[in-house]
Amino acid sequence: MLGFNDLLTHSGLDSRKVALIFHTTRLAKLRRMLPWIVAERPDLFDAYQSVHNAVATSTLRKRAYAASFVRVESGHAVLAGVYRVENFAEKTTRLIYADSRFGELARDFGATDTDPAVNIARADRQVQFDLRLTDHLRDLRGRIHIPAATTQTYVRLAENYHGPIQEISAQPVWAAAAPGWRDFVVSGPEVRSLPAPWLARLREWRGIYLIVDESDGLRYVGSAYGEGNLLGRWAAHVARDAGVTKHLGQRNPAQFRFSILERVSPDMPADEVIALEHTWMNRLHTRQFGLNA
Repeated sequence: MLGFNDLLTHSGLDSRKVALIFHTTRLAKLRRMLPWIVAERPDLFDAYQSVHNAVATSTLRKRAYAASFVRVESGHAVLAGVYRVENFAEKTTRLIYADSRFGELARDFGATDTDPAVNIARADRQVQFDLRLTDHLRDLRGRIHIPAATTQTYVRLAENYHGPIQEISAQPVWAAAAPGWRDFVVSGPEVRSLPAPWLARLREWRGIYLIVDESDGLRYVGSAYGEGNLLGRWAAHVARDAGVTKHLGQRNPAQFRFSILERVSPDMPADEVIALEHTWMNRLHTRQFGLNA
């Protein structure tokens, strides 16, 4: 049975020089977005895997290469890439986390473990790695599926790993399929960074939607029936563009959570969509106790 170490050997690498990094975070929001970050925001992924806990740091310091895996919707771990350990150095945590990428990861993608304030308070110094993506197995990035790690030790020695390759997919599987409209629930920051298939769905759909400000639970009901449909309206709210209500426009869109209350026919007249929107305002009392005033 073909194993990952066989592929390393084929690519000219000695498994005894390689560490395996399994990014299987328990942070649900980050776990959902991490494959997309690998594909679309490699700058953020570089920052994310530049710092590790003490056990992982000890292992990585002894290896010339690291093969990184991220968990995808199927539960498998998919190859993000093979990286050369270019350099590592102990630095002050204040210097490491002055990099704005860590704040963006924490704020917009739920990576609370990279929050600058938390890490600065935790320790004075930390080792930071410079991991550079190589050409090894480049064509198989996002395509090699192996069992995800099930232990807290997320960095392992490659020569000790004997799990099988479960699949080599025809295409990279960076983004999960877009959920159905009833399960389409995203945060404000996620609206700005959704995978293309998700954006396409929102662009197609029109209907009535709900925004909840998670800072205090207040709600806003809106309707989408014009250019861009739901995507156009949600993007406008996140950007605080014209068209948002006074009360909503004064709030931080990073705290918004969007969901769809009801989808409507793509040719429903605007006045009928607006009338339906008002019935939802009445049912959810968002004029009296929400943000539709």
